[in-house]
Amino acid sequence: MSTTPPIEDFELHMPDDLNVEHCYRHPDRETGVRCANCGRPICHECMVPAAVGFRCPDCMAEQRRGAGRPQVVTRQQTRSRWQRSGVMGGSSGLTVTKALIAINIVVFLVEEATGALNSTAEMVRLGGLAPVLVAVNHDYWRLVGAMFLHESILHIGVNMLALWFLGEYTEAVLGHVKYLVLYMVTGLAGSVFIVLFSPATTLTVGASGAIAGVFGGLMAYAFFNRHRDYAARSIFGQLVFWFVLNLVLNLSDHSLSWQGHLGGFVTGIFLMAAYTLLGRKSPFGRFTGSDIALTVAVVAVLVVLTFWRVQTFTLATLIPWL
Repeated sequence: MSTTPPIEDFELHMPDDLNVEHCYRHPDRETGVRCANCGRPICHECMVPAAVGFRCPDCMAEQRRGAGRPQVVTRQQTRSRWQRSGVMGGSSGLTVTKALIAINIVVFLVEEATGALNSTAEMVRLGGLAPVLVAVNHDYWRLVGAMFLHESILHIGVNMLALWFLGEYTEAVLGHVKYLVLYMVTGLAGSVFIVLFSPATTLTVGASGAIAGVFGGLMAYAFFNRHRDYAARSIFGQLVFWFVLNLVLNLSDHSLSWQGHLGGFVTGIFLMAAYTLLGRKSPFGRFTGSDIALTVAVVAVLVVLTFWRVQTFTLATLIPWL
């Protein structure tokens, strides 16, 4: 007499180590396919056949409009992007970052020679930024001049070290001209925020506003590209750590100009978002019409805010300086 073998029970749940992703357009659908261009997970309905793999509907729409996303699908393509500045072993030669560091060092030597490091009056003469001086004397040149002054060897050492690392990366993704424009505009934004929010007689110097702008721009770029560029993903994680650390320092150390840091950082994020169309295109290369228009608009807003602040200074604030 034959007997039927018992039916075995099978494990029907998914393995714990299986990385389940969901379609970015249909969060209720699980998938194991990613867009070959942007790297976002897509379900069967969203998969559009391409020359290599599948693409999502957004990338295909961008391609049809002629403004395709930057493609970084091979390791060599990723390396070539960052090698433009030598941060991954390439040969960079003279860069804007190195030139800016050299200028800051030369100005610091002038400060040392003139005694400005030990004299507030001399630091003011060289271009130190105090909001009341902008209001009384209309010394608008101080908004730029203060960007290249530093109060001590430690001050310039920390700033130039930060500029060396952040600037090389940012210059790699923007190119020389755009990077220089971002540095100067964000530095100007930091100075304008000092005029807007700092006490009228506070004297401020340093490249921190411009460096914060470079930091913000690079952070924005890394955020937009973190799903399709492994180098950008790694950089973004490191920048988040340094952002939190700097936030703690600005809140705990009242000698730091949070106004300048905030102005530069926010403006840097905005400019990078504008240059990349919120991550939909590569910012590297020449200025487009929209790039120029948005940059001019930012500068115009900063100018308007400065003139508005100058007009709001009270007579009681200005009398001691008249």
